[in-house]
Amino acid sequence: MKPEKDNTFCYFPFSQLALKNWWKDSGITSAAQCCNAIRPENNNDPLNLNDELYNSSPTATEIFNSGIMNELRQSMINGERHTACDVCWKTEDTGGNSYRMFSNPPYSYSTNEVFDHNEPKLQVIDFGFGENCNLRCRMCHPGLSNKLRKDYKYFVDNNVDTAGVYGWDHNLQEDNSMHEIYASQTGHNDVYGFDRNHQWRDILDNIHNLRSIKATGGETTLTEGFKELVDHALATGANKNMTLEFHTNATKFTNDLVSKMLEFEYCHVSLSIDATDKAYEYIRYPMKWQVLKNSVNNLITKWHDHFEDKTCSKEIALDLTCVFSVYNAHMLHDLFEWWNDTCNNKPLIKTSFYIDKMWPDDKFTAVHNLSKKQKLEILDVLYKIDNYNMPNVSVTHIIEYVKNSLALTITDAHRKNMLKEITAFDLSRGEFYGDFVHPSIVEYLETPIKD
Repeated sequence: MKPEKDNTFCYFPFSQLALKNWWKDSGITSAAQCCNAIRPENNNDPLNLNDELYNSSPTATEIFNSGIMNELRQSMINGERHTACDVCWKTEDTGGNSYRMFSNPPYSYSTNEVFDHNEPKLQVIDFGFGENCNLRCRMCHPGLSNKLRKDYKYFVDNNVDTAGVYGWDHNLQEDNSMHEIYASQTGHNDVYGFDRNHQWRDILDNIHNLRSIKATGGETTLTEGFKELVDHALATGANKNMTLEFHTNATKFTNDLVSKMLEFEYCHVSLSIDATDKAYEYIRYPMKWQVLKNSVNNLITKWHDHFEDKTCSKEIALDLTCVFSVYNAHMLHDLFEWWNDTCNNKPLIKTSFYIDKMWPDDKFTAVHNLSKKQKLEILDVLYKIDNYNMPNVSVTHIIEYVKNSLALTITDAHRKNMLKEITAFDLSRGEFYGDFVHPSIVEYLETPIKD
């Protein structure tokens, strides 16, 4: 059985867990079948595990074999839509290809093993490794980047109008400051307490049972948990039969990490880059474009040279994944061309280009809040990329998203709210959107819409 639009099957519940929101000695505080399920629109607790996690601290294996996971798996076999997968169902019902549709067996990269849904095995853990990050990206949230608290503090201290802006709950941010207290007490940059937490110890002790490690941050490469997990896999030899997948902003690749990644059976890295030149610097503040370029070029060159020098069966895959927003939508062809040029003449590394919708999609700076004029211009940009007809370039889902949004009624409230969100960050950072975003976006922001 494979995931299809006419069935309810997904590989994830039969092979993996997403473990997120680790907190001090309490360990895992959020768990589900995949990271896509753990979203605010799905109540961040799709399997109703939070109380159990808090009270009894079950291990990953215990969660995977629990009654609720068995119920989820059985519903998929029976052709029933389980509520824990509502995010995917909603995506599919609106014509999109959901995360479920892209799910694969954990060993699909390297072997011809046959997946057997009658024998579910925990072979993949998708880790959320905290909030420690070096950037203050405009579309992010302090729960995923502690550096963003500087902006949020500015909003409060200077009475910047942020009313109604998604996620700008200052009481929540005040609570999150505990992360920093914990870090100062322990010396860790994130929130695990690895040596004391039995859930973490259980994962390390059973690492040979895993076929794949997935990881996100914060900035993944800066987190202590990610570093410890990679080193433990190498020390135990588990890496030889394991895929390493992680997301990174691509600014913190050390030569040591680049070398370690080559030791895994398969390595798949998703680089989060949204634009080029000054637009990049505006979105992923305070990183400089030249520094980012040097980091990416160094990574690709070292990997490619490694494969040229050695007879090696290992595989490396690099995705460029950009967040689709009003900040970059008109300029995505520039990003696409830069990525193409960067990867040119590097045939030993698999590369791809992917555009991701802004999450959550009710943020004011989402493209669907623009007028029809801007959306049509953006569609022209997307069609230009799509016309290359390259198998490693995925834009069709974004084209459909923009086309579907053409029917929305856009009022001046949409424009004002977008301007509010953009201006708040501009005030905090001493910037002005007119110096960075596309002229058509400036026109939209500065021209009242007649209701």
